[in-house]
Amino acid sequence: MRFLSSVSRSALAAAGLIGLAMASGCAREYANYPPIQGDTFAVKDLNSRQMQDAMVAALRWTVLRYPPPGGSQEGQMLAINLPPGIGETGYAYVAERVGEGAVPLTEENAKRLPVYHVTRVWLRGTTARIDVVRPLYEVGEKPGGGAVNRGVQVRLAGGWEPWRVSSSSEYEVGVLDAPELNPIGSMPASHSGHPTQPGDAGETVDPTAGEDSKK
Repeated sequence: MRFLSSVSRSALAAAGLIGLAMASGCAREYANYPPIQGDTFAVKDLNSRQMQDAMVAALRWTVLRYPPPGGSQEGQMLAINLPPGIGETGYAYVAERVGEGAVPLTEENAKRLPVYHVTRVWLRGTTARIDVVRPLYEVGEKPGGGAVNRGVQVRLAGGWEPWRVSSSSEYEVGVLDAPELNPIGSMPASHSGHPTQPGDAGETVDPTAGEDSKK
């Protein structure tokens, strides 16, 4: 009887540890950028590795599906523009893993490379939705110069496993435009670029805005 009691306590303790691990994992994977007003639980720091890995998966898929038509410029094919708040280490991490000639955006390469932008990161446990704005190569440039852009919503599955694309849909042209450029190194030096606790809530964002109703 004493032996059974001991086993039961050990099993309960192990289950408790597993529960804590699952809870902490889910907390890391519940994230919003931009922050959603009133959602104090969500991670809002783009230096979260889960958020960075989701951006990698979405950007790489978008680049492979809609690749730049031009040739390589000393190994550089395109620049990625990540939202404000990400540190230099995270910026470089995402660009390196996107591959395909992707480099972090700088003031210099923004003038000569096509730019792919991340505008929203929304993680919910084992699913994610990332909005990417990419150049619409099919229609050429605007009459006054500059790329015509189109938004893509990339939906991912994973979380416990590496993120993978489950589906996607394109926004109508003009629904999502390119955000302001955020070159690498724009973040104040006081920020370490390492994961932190959730920050304050900001603007309200509808995570399903622009979805294709036919999917």
